[in-house]
This record gives sequence, structure tokens and C-alpha cells, in this order.
Amino acid sequence: MNKKWILIIILVFGVLSLITLFYLLLQPPKKKEQTREQSLRQRFSDFFLSEDKPLFLSPEEIEKLIKEKGLEDEVLNEIYKDYLRYPPDSRPLYKEMVDLIDPWKIEDQPLPVIINPKYKNETEMKKFIDEMMTQGKSEEEIRNIIDEEFKNYPNFIFQTNKHTITFNDTLIATLKIADNKGNILSYSIKEAGIYNDPHFGKKRVATPEFNDAGMSPDESNDNIYTFSWKLPSQEKLYWGNLTLKVKVFVNELNQEVELEKTFYSSPIIIAEFVNQFIEKLDKGSLIITAYLDVKQECEYHIQANLFNVEEEEPTHWVYFKKVLKPGLNEIPLRFYGKIFHDKGVEGYFLLRDLRGYCENLPFPASWLGDPSKLDQIVNAPPKDEPLFYYIPYTDLTYKTQNRYRLSDFTKDDWNGEE
Repeated sequence: MNKKWILIIILVFGVLSLITLFYLLLQPPKKKEQTREQSLRQRFSDFFLSEDKPLFLSPEEIEKLIKEKGLEDEVLNEIYKDYLRYPPDSRPLYKEMVDLIDPWKIEDQPLPVIINPKYKNETEMKKFIDEMMTQGKSEEEIRNIIDEEFKNYPNFIFQTNKHTITFNDTLIATLKIADNKGNILSYSIKEAGIYNDPHFGKKRVATPEFNDAGMSPDESNDNIYTFSWKLPSQEKLYWGNLTLKVKVFVNELNQEVELEKTFYSSPIIIAEFVNQFIEKLDKGSLIITAYLDVKQECEYHIQANLFNVEEEEPTHWVYFKKVLKPGLNEIPLRFYGKIFHDKGVEGYFLLRDLRGYCENLPFPASWLGDPSKLDQIVNAPPKDEPLFYYIPYTDLTYKTQNRYRLSDFTKDDWNGEE
């Protein structure tokens, strides 16, 4: 079967959800300084995701793209200069960068409620597509037939409070079903269950609470059911891509359908942020050191955001990566000085949105970067386990003790070792 159609089937049924762990984004400068940036966007618009969300590419990725498109070295140099105004681990942050400012949230998209038996499962879908191909219809014609039918279908949306839950978290999901004109449909729940990751058998492991009666956490009787489930332990059976499956009877359709929502669960505590911070100025940049109580050796990827307290404006996004051993570890987060100048902000600052993860490697993390371990790394058998651990969610914040002026920070572009 053509790979394109396999992808269509996956999208239709939502069998797999695309979990985007972290989007590292470039950012637009202040409006008064956007002339050069706007020029870059106009000339090389295909390198950028959108006007307010440019794609954050590494220098290597930029060079690869430019070579693939056959652009000249002067273009490469111009983009490099723009990129290298700030270090790669300390970038300006803007309100438009919702993936970074609210990193645990995800905007779930509506999906069709499958009511035609031809599309009810992958086997039936494949059979239908094969029949259409036998009749001589092209892939484009078949796609148009399916798209046209889906336009008339009701749709459903599972909106979750987080894309990933960690130990002691509660998943809260709301389910709304609407017709193709947006009118909310009424339905009743026949069955609801949570199924674990395929690595562990994809078995039913829990039953969520749910209601549409105005009881917590549901707000009102509005034909939108609210489901809630709290991670009960650090057992592995709750780790990975979990699926909330719900059988509902839709009154207006007089039909029972099964709907599902996949989310990531990371119950195992590999490390925890502690309420301890130190601030200092270093070479014209603000350094705030956070502390992480590490339980398991891993290559940790840490991110955080900085906000100006007086104006409540985002200023910086920072990134830290290092192999850490068990114990209390310092996490120095550098907020590059020039960004304060380019944004024109001074005063007190608030560190917030601390988060992090590490990969579930099939070899000791300490081997990373060790040339003598290269063969062992390459030949390490993969683990039959989920790929990531997440550091438990924290609402810890830190407000600077000192009030900083622009004169405290460097005005210079970043000058790294490269």
C-alpha cells in the first residue's frame, strides 16, 4: 500500500499523535530594529515558518538548506550574521511564541467522527482504497472523495490541560462534538478507559472520572464532558504514549462511536527542581543558577523563560544541556546582555517556566562525547521502552534580588568560540 495512504489512515483515526517536545524558535527584533530582519524574510521567506514564528535553525541546518537550494555564500553569511547576534542557548522571547511561553499546553485540532463503515478501521479503509484503485481511480481522486465526505461529518475535539503529565499531575480533558456547521451535539458516555503504551501491551490500566453535571472539574452542564485522571504511581505501566478511549452515543446521529485522545505520561521521577537560586552578572549577562536534584544520570535538556516584572513582558528563552550525575546539580542559565538592550528593558526580572527532559538512552549517558565508546554506542541494542523522561512539572519561580539597569548589560553582539 502506498505510504501516502498509510499516512492518511493514521491521520484519520488519530492512531498516532504528533508530540512535539520542544520548538526552538528564533525571534523578531524590536519593531524599530526590524529593517534588516524584514529584508531577510522577504528575500528568504521559505526559510521561515511564519512572520511571527521564524524557524530556529542551527548554523549547520542553515548551511544544509542553503546548499540544497543552491544559494550563494553571501546569502549564507548574511543569515549567519543575523543568527549570531545572540548565543544559541540564550534568545529573545516574544509573546507570539506561544509554544515557549506556555510550554506544557497544546492546541488540539478537531478530527472527523467516523460514521461510514468503510472508514471505521485501518482494514476497512485499506479495502475501500484498494477497491477504488481497482476501478481505475487515481490517488488524487480517491483523496478528493474522502475529503469531500469528511466535510459533511461531525467533528470532535479532545482538549487537554497538558500535552505531557508527570508524577502527581492530573490529566484534564474536555470532549466536544459538533456538526459540520459548528453546532454542539449532545451525547452520552457508554464507556471510558485509559490504555497504556504499546511497549507495555496497550492494555487498559485505568478508568478516568467524568461528568457533565457542573461538578468539579466540569464547569457546567453544556454537552461537553470533562474527564480527569491522576497519575497514581511511578510504575512503568503508566509511562509513554497513553490513550484515552471513549465510547459515546451521539443523540443526533442515533449512533455509537469510539473516540480517542493520545497524551504522553512520564511518571518516573528522574530529577526535581528545588527552590534554590543564585543570581550574578557575568561579562555583561545575567546568570541565574537553578538547582536540580538528580536521581538518575542522564543528558538533561533544561529550558526556562525570563520576564520583566514591571511590564510583565517576556525577554529571554534559555537552554541548557549537560550530562548530570545523581545529587544536587547547578544549572547556570545565561540571559544574554544584548537582548536587554535590544528590547529596551530594565528593572526586576522573573525566572519562570522551568522544564526539562532527558532521553532514555540504551547506554550510559556518560559515554556521550567519548570517542572510545563510539562502537559500543552504535551497537547498543535499543530499549523496548518509551523514549523520554520528563522532569516533573514545577511552578517554581525566582524574582531577581537586584534591580538591573541597561548599563549593567553588554551591548555587543555575541562573539562565541566559532
